Amino acid sequence: MKHSIFHWIFKLKYVFALAVFVGVIGFVGESSIVNRIGQQQEISRLKGEIAAQDRRFKSDREKLNSLKHDHEAVKEVARERYYMKTVNEDIFIIEDDEDE
Repeated sequence: MKHSIFHWIFKLKYVFALAVFVGVIGFVGESSIVNRIGQQQEISRLKGEIAAQDRRFKSDREKLNSLKHDHEAVKEVARERYYMKTVNEDIFIIEDDEDE
């Protein structure tokens, strides 16, 4: 019984050490591959949110610029948000019932 289990373990010690190393690096600790994949997904999601906020910021900046320089835009906002009207104009407010 020259080739016992201990002989094979000793012969394959580098393979076992490599397997343990890959297991520790891959699945244990804060910097494991599993955590890195999750962090990359979170980064991608946050980059998408940043892009959406940038688009919203540009849109709001354009609206603000138009409100500063265009009196018709101010009138439009006053009519839409505050239900203001001109002298010869009637306003009808129609609300949708979303419960039905």
